[in-house]
Amino acid sequence: MDWFTSYGALPVLALAARIILLGFERIVVKRLGTNVDPFAPTFLFFALGAVLLLPFVPWNLPPEQWKAMTVSFGAGIFYAAAFTCYVHSLSMGEASLVSPLYNSNVLFLALLAFLFLGEPLTITKLGGLSLLVYGASHLNPQGSFLKSVKAILTDPACRFMVLASLLIACGRVVDAHVVSAARLNIDPIAYCFVLYSVIAMYVLIALLVRRRTGDIVTLMKKRPVAATIAGGINGYSYLFLLVAMTRIDVSIAEPASMLSVLVTLVLARKAFGEQISKRLVAAAIMLVGAWLLMV
Repeated sequence: MDWFTSYGALPVLALAARIILLGFERIVVKRLGTNVDPFAPTFLFFALGAVLLLPFVPWNLPPEQWKAMTVSFGAGIFYAAAFTCYVHSLSMGEASLVSPLYNSNVLFLALLAFLFLGEPLTITKLGGLSLLVYGASHLNPQGSFLKSVKAILTDPACRFMVLASLLIACGRVVDAHVVSAARLNIDPIAYCFVLYSVIAMYVLIALLVRRRTGDIVTLMKKRPVAATIAGGINGYSYLFLLVAMTRIDVSIAEPASMLSVLVTLVLARKAFGEQISKRLVAAAIMLVGAWLLMV
């Protein structure tokens, strides 16, 4: 397929930019969150992302659209917890090991959508689920399938990433249920800005309760470049997805975005000296499984 002819140069380039940015994101987040409490980097990740989205927010939307975006207060709880786990996972584990597990959110999403939204579990989706689990077993091979899966589930960093994926899937189900019920064409940039702001607010509340708000200032002084880059990647990678979806169906754009894990693996080899040869195969298998779930 000639993508430039079928979809246009700008959407294809935007999708490529999103894939690259997401690949870099895990490396930057790992640098930002290493050896620090995960709440402060998570706050900066979303607060700076919201700030950098400000120039693109259409403030003249109808009042009913802004009212419908209150769904973010429900979904934001799941996302705040999810990305705190996400940051913690990357900070404590090898990026090439935990990053592919992020794609398991589509596994949980398929199961939750089946249970709560009435979406069918087709043979194709069941095949995708099987490939995701099989691919994950090759991230840390231990001689047999069961031992390999056990090694993943008992590794603390992997467990935090799996938990992050489950919580993200829960947030997506809340989004889908309420937005569908509202029957409104909600502006995605405005919703993203509101959601990022809500997530940052929840994480800030957690920091206030734990009396750790000083960590935000300390982290900004210690790692200002990593914090700013992480926030920028977070906001603009989503913006590039929106540009891509002006011509490319979400059923193609979202699975294609998962190719970013391959970028992360290559960067993890260069930045941290991680061994990735076997994990590339595992990531490729998981990508196929994730793609089948999105068909």
